[in-house]
Amino acid sequence: MDKFLKIVNEIQDSFSTVGASPDIIKLPQIVVVGSQSTGKSSVLESIVRKDFLPRGCGIVTRRPLIIQITQDLSLSQPMGSLLHDPDTWYYDFEEISREIIKNTDKVCGSNKGISHEPITIKVISTDCDSALIPLLISCHK
Repeated sequence: MDKFLKIVNEIQDSFSTVGASPDIIKLPQIVVVGSQSTGKSSVLESIVRKDFLPRGCGIVTRRPLIIQITQDLSLSQPMGSLLHDPDTWYYDFEEISREIIKNTDKVCGSNKGISHEPITIKVISTDCDSALIPLLISCHK
């Protein structure tokens, strides 16, 4: 299963990098859809078991989020990285939130513009529900 998940994540990364639609190949995923401020981010955070998504009033998540979860029980704590900066790993998940805001402002501007360009977040979990591990999670707002 770990090899399969790694291949699926690499395929998804490749699609994101070249701007192709991941709908070309049907990959396993959970999609969270809903109106503004209805708890979509909270659903994703409860699956990951970490608070890491930006919070605030109005439209906060202004780009689609793709969250890839893998599990590594040998780690002492979970960590995450973002596809636009794959060499930087964060152990403080508040830093992931700040990086999401920074990159969103870079792409969309700070005037609450939105973009269809997704942000891909990789999370290596130490305690995520292993039944959810094979799934790619997308949040479309």
